Amino acid sequence: QQQPTSGGFIQMPHFPQTQQQQQQPDLSVRITAATTPSDVLTIAAERGMGLFTEHLSLCLYRLGQLKKSGAAVDAQQQQLQDMLGLCRSRASSMGPKQLSEVAWSLAQLQLVPDVSFLDNLASQALYKLPAFTAEQLSSLLWSMANLGYVPGTPLLEAAAAALGRNVGLLSSKCASQAMWAFARMEYRPPATLLDAILQLLPDKLSSFPGDDLSQLLWAYAQFGHTPPAPTLTAILTHAETAAATLQPDNIPTLLGALQNLGCQPSAGLLSAAADAVVAGMATAGTQALVDLLQVYARLRFHPGVNLLHSAAQHISNNMTAAAAGGGSRMAAATITALLQSYAALAYAPPKALLMLLRQQLQPQVSDVDPSQLTSSLWCFSLFKDLTPELWNAAMGVLSQPQVTAAIQPAALAQLYQAYLLLSKSPDGSAGLHSIPPQLVLTAWQAFRATQEAAVQAPLPELTQDVAQCLASVGVAYALNMISEDGLLALSLALPDRRVAIEVFDASAFCINQQQPLGETVMRIQLLQACGWQPVTVPYYEWMMLANDGLKQGYLRNMLGLPAPVAGLM
Repeated sequence: QQQPTSGGFIQMPHFPQTQQQQQQPDLSVRITAATTPSDVLTIAAERGMGLFTEHLSLCLYRLGQLKKSGAAVDAQQQQLQDMLGLCRSRASSMGPKQLSEVAWSLAQLQLVPDVSFLDNLASQALYKLPAFTAEQLSSLLWSMANLGYVPGTPLLEAAAAALGRNVGLLSSKCASQAMWAFARMEYRPPATLLDAILQLLPDKLSSFPGDDLSQLLWAYAQFGHTPPAPTLTAILTHAETAAATLQPDNIPTLLGALQNLGCQPSAGLLSAAADAVVAGMATAGTQALVDLLQVYARLRFHPGVNLLHSAAQHISNNMTAAAAGGGSRMAAATITALLQSYAALAYAPPKALLMLLRQQLQPQVSDVDPSQLTSSLWCFSLFKDLTPELWNAAMGVLSQPQVTAAIQPAALAQLYQAYLLLSKSPDGSAGLHSIPPQLVLTAWQAFRATQEAAVQAPLPELTQDVAQCLASVGVAYALNMISEDGLLALSLALPDRRVAIEVFDASAFCINQQQPLGETVMRIQLLQACGWQPVTVPYYEWMMLANDGLKQGYLRNMLGLPAPVAGLM
């Protein structure tokens, strides 16, 4: 068998048309003009086994186009399966265009054939690789990756080499499709190819669609290949402009890729991305919304109430529709991720969504990572929506010794916080919740360790400044103490009045708004539950006080102290 020649992207030799082909010049036009799947299938049925290979692949390609635009195509119908069988028998006679069209159609139609057929397509592609255009090759790779198929290393290496030789000809779509496919297949192309694409990227950014950019950056993040700083700066600038054109499901991909490349998305990009998702909410997928909220939570960036609320409503509607249609429940990992994101940003979702999440999480408690389950209980507690049914189901799992041993210390500390709020609830509901003694003791030990570490840590300068100001107005205070019940660490307190002065620095708030984070809100709730009056001193208010007199007046007002008597100051 003749081996493929080296080189890249040349045209296939021209073969004269047969008389029958010349008599049917309108068939390709008819297929391309078909407006419904039934029209395409009717054309294919007219020719039956006599359908030429180029028309067979074009029929499948048109079906894929119609499916992509929203048409319903039954992938299991016999006629489509017969067409697939015909493709299987004719793979060896297909040229690059037909191979690319068939693979793309399979991906769009979600038709996953047997591996032997895909192996045959890959073998043919390797043999005919020099005749592929850049568009055909990148589309073939993208389609195979979408089908979950990984061809042999020889095809991947040959494809990467061909792309490298013709890197200057790659469009934004070709580059993003090929690199995304390589990453999905866990194949890392040569660094020379990756660098060559990056060198061309700044000049191509103006014509680079946002969706293509998100795919390309995701691939580079998977490769661990970070673009140079000037290129990243140019990418950030373009991404902010292109955010409005992104599909909602691609926005978390873009933001997550930038983070993984060590690049902090700008506030402008994060805000533009939030606006774009709100505008395109109707087309957003549930998992994409969860991924997006995780990005904002990790960055401590508040995306705005519009996004948080509309995402909650959209997810709630999707869950309700899935349940009504007999669909599967949301995966436990997705539920916990969603809860943690909302809790981190201190935004309580609507009660309707919380009820759905509880109902779908409760049957899965034994399948959830123990640390994630305890964190979910903490979230429901923060939202004041922790029911006895969910708590008791979780306790039945978490109290098993082997499960308790697998819970991370930070999650155990969160569990004790949830228990503390529960046990001190004034509505008397604590008696409805099961309290496994050994589990609670283990959780208390983890929580106690965090409180002891807090009082041993150096006092922040901001807290020291507030304490010095308290002394100047004659107020007795205590520093770095544990409350008398041994529960809470208090960095600055007035024990006689049971007042806890909470001096919050920037780490207690979102980076773009004066919005407290979930842990900050939980801290206030714990103090109140334990009978302490929290007096909060946010950094942004304290830093605005230009002199000691203003600071003293601020503290007097916060503590309800009388103004100093004239002449006694």
